[in-house]
Amino acid sequence: MSAAEAVIGASDHYARAELVTLAVVDATPVLLDRRRVELIDKGLPSAPYHHEALELDIDAAIDLVNRVSRSVAEHANAAISTMKATYRAQVLILPSSPYDSLPDSLQGILNSRPLTLAADGMLYREALAKAAAELGMEVRRYPRKTDPTVLAAEAMGVDAAEVTSLIAQFGREAGTPWRKDHKMAAAAALSVLGHQSPHQAAFPTTPRPKHTKKRP
Repeated sequence: MSAAEAVIGASDHYARAELVTLAVVDATPVLLDRRRVELIDKGLPSAPYHHEALELDIDAAIDLVNRVSRSVAEHANAAISTMKATYRAQVLILPSSPYDSLPDSLQGILNSRPLTLAADGMLYREALAKAAAELGMEVRRYPRKTDPTVLAAEAMGVDAAEVTSLIAQFGREAGTPWRKDHKMAAAAALSVLGHQSPHQAAFPTTPRPKHTKKRP
């Protein structure tokens, strides 16, 4: 298995992310790993921008957001480092954020309701992306509100039903839980692997379960 063929698909939420790692082995997509990673220390607020920071004076708010950001960065670095070391993953794919970046000034964020609503989600997503980039991995994005199953089907040269069937098979291998987050992360990873395949139209959709490693 080529190291370049291991891809992590990420579906992030407040305080956690679901990571699904796939690869191509003998021209066949396989599920390597499915795991949930916690992205913040216990006791810290998971949505500081939209809640706690709005109720604090600006100095206290800056201190809180900095502490949360450091914790999230540490957890994201640990999670991505583990995946790279274990599977030699070279690509992380995750959804685009609603903004390319946030203002440097916390006050500038808190003064804007749209920015405040977006900031907490971006905190986790961008920490994962930054961790991967700093480890020398390629970071790819797919557009928000886009179904990655469609992107995977286009990349693999098959119809969406075949991708859905393949992802369902991955779910049977991984066991429960196998929810929408996992399916989206798997589809995103397939959208990368499909482009890597030299024979997209003949890309098999029967996975090889012996490579599967289950994670909680």
